[in-house]
Amino acid sequence: MQVYHPPQTHNGLPPENVFLVADSANMTVAEGYLVQTYHPYLFPERPINLYLNVYSKGPGLDMLLGALLARAVQLRQQTPNLRARVFAQVGMQDAAMLSFYQESGFAADDALDVVQLTMPNAKPSAPMGYEMGQVPLQKPLEQAAFLMRMNAYRLDALQQPLLQRYMTMPHFTALYLSRGSEIVGEIAFTGTGDTAHIFGLYVSPNFRRLGLGKTLLAAGMNMLQEHGVQNFEAQVIRRNIPQCRLAQSCRATFLRTACLYPGINYD
Repeated sequence: MQVYHPPQTHNGLPPENVFLVADSANMTVAEGYLVQTYHPYLFPERPINLYLNVYSKGPGLDMLLGALLARAVQLRQQTPNLRARVFAQVGMQDAAMLSFYQESGFAADDALDVVQLTMPNAKPSAPMGYEMGQVPLQKPLEQAAFLMRMNAYRLDALQQPLLQRYMTMPHFTALYLSRGSEIVGEIAFTGTGDTAHIFGLYVSPNFRRLGLGKTLLAAGMNMLQEHGVQNFEAQVIRRNIPQCRLAQSCRATFLRTACLYPGINYD
């Protein structure tokens, strides 16, 4: 078997970050890729994150992972002064894949949890000196700008088709909080029936620890409760301390773990 790069860009990824494994008949039996992201707001203590994805029909998985980890080290060396993490996403039922990663040196120390939130102890209105309103999203450029702001604080990037699908649901609500001309925080809900899901929430770093996240949550929840919503669910990344603290302030109840994020830290 041999490991090689595709000859050109592969699904929008540079070929040097994509690896293929071919068997003796020159048939592709495994493929994988790396996506490097910079998240100074989401993970300030470890801002460089390298998402690793592998797929194999059986053989070649060890070779593929070895090549991807070697490339991850090369990418890591481009920013030696910043801490980094290479990680994968594993479904809760995929015990074999989790075992494979752990045997390869990955630590199963991170996950995405789904929690149910209650109304936080905050007024559902803008504090003095701030303004709150619905995020304008009718135009494609407005949607693109909203996604750019939201994705700076997300591990996985929201795409416009998914946002547009969320916007068709009855509980879609997106609120902004601003100070002067600067947007300092936003929140977005979607859902049907008696349940709404918070799929985006951020507060700019310079405006944190002022209770603005709880203000946005309270405002959105208050609006949706008037339309019959009784349950509010959110996803929390375990290694994101601000997310965990905000969930705790809303007396979060654990519902389930959506997926695991096994990884290797580079210090």
